[in-house]
Amino acid sequence: MDFGGLMFKFTLFRSFSLPFAFWWVIIPNIGAIAMWPIGGPQAAFPIAVCGLLAIGFCHFESTWLKRIGIVICFLLAAMMYVAISFNLNAMTIFSSLQFLTELDLSKSPEYVLAIVVMILALGLAIAFGPRTPRLSTFDQKLVGLAFVGFFILVDGAATAGTRGSYKMSAPAGTPIDSAIGQNRLAPDSVSARNLIVILVESLGEPNNPHDRALFDAAWGAQRWSARYQVSRGTSAYFGSTTNAELRELCSVWADYESFDFDGSHCLPASFRDAGFHTTAIHSFTSDFFERHAWYPKLGFQDRLFLPELLELDARRCGGVFAGACDPDIPALIGDRLRKSGNQRNLIYWLTLNSHLPVPEDSSLRTEDCRVSDPDWNRDFPMLCRSYMLQKRLADAIVQEVMKADFPEADILIVGDHMPPFFPRALRSRYDTGHVPWIMLRSKAALQRSRDKQS
Repeated sequence: MDFGGLMFKFTLFRSFSLPFAFWWVIIPNIGAIAMWPIGGPQAAFPIAVCGLLAIGFCHFESTWLKRIGIVICFLLAAMMYVAISFNLNAMTIFSSLQFLTELDLSKSPEYVLAIVVMILALGLAIAFGPRTPRLSTFDQKLVGLAFVGFFILVDGAATAGTRGSYKMSAPAGTPIDSAIGQNRLAPDSVSARNLIVILVESLGEPNNPHDRALFDAAWGAQRWSARYQVSRGTSAYFGSTTNAELRELCSVWADYESFDFDGSHCLPASFRDAGFHTTAIHSFTSDFFERHAWYPKLGFQDRLFLPELLELDARRCGGVFAGACDPDIPALIGDRLRKSGNQRNLIYWLTLNSHLPVPEDSSLRTEDCRVSDPDWNRDFPMLCRSYMLQKRLADAIVQEVMKADFPEADILIVGDHMPPFFPRALRSRYDTGHVPWIMLRSKAALQRSRDKQS
């Protein structure tokens, strides 16, 4: 019998610190654990980073140093997990903290409950975590590191069902894919007088017949075909909404914080240089993700955000991010084009109201959702409200662009990323790698182009 090996294993077992495992590894990652049965993302990186920090702080005897350490571990774990959940990089999540005051948490009981649980867990960790015996020996630190590794394996097994549905960044060498690229939209390829690009928040590609029928009820070709030649497709996505903006407007997999705007020449600049007047519209505030700073660098001559849209009589709508009502914007776009005379235009519009979670809100008219049969509406209330807002947005676009006096335009409608639902049952209802696009080409412009060629 190998008594030496048994003694070594016994020594390691005695070096295991249950207080360290509970207060320094498990509790700071309680948010990730709570998401295991629901379908959250893999939290290997936050667990590893915070686990290493925890081992370092538990080397000290000072109670105050341990308190500071556990707060740091807790906040880092929470922020990194939120970043992974919403496909944000670390720098973006830090810079986003300044916008917490913009959140209307009363519209999201899920967020309120999560914050209450996290505050309670942090309070308990501050009270009891510093009592953890010091990890002073090599064996104690080795066993602590082994537990961190074991916890990562458990997290990996618990989140296996959603692996691949969280796409923060494109792997190196991934060729760019975008709806604008697939449709080869450029100043010399747009035959219509104007081009409108609409990036729809959380517009995903359904992967089942039931949801596809709901999608088609809003965005189906039959709604536009009397005036437009309609084509549809999908394009790959990575990251969050700002990544999608650069994907479509600059043909890059990048985030606004690291992208070299000054050294680039993006689509709006190309249209501006070709004589188009370029306008960007977003239903929220201009400082959100610093759009006031980089929209002009993209080449947008005019920028209309929440204050300007309210002055143009757009209504204010609620939601987690309260802003202008998306269904009011198509009419404003139509008025802008009518007043532009012979000037050709590129108008880019980033929508807002369908940002998840979609609450029951009277200004959004989502209190009583009925988009499908009663059982489905009851079983999937958040999904129901998401499709309800899609339908209302599409209705408003149809109502405006199908008017006889709507100026000639080609229109591209494309999703930014799949809806970032947390429950596994909802994420699995979408293509986790692609977003849909609908291209509407003016039949009048196409016919005029053919006549010229003949």
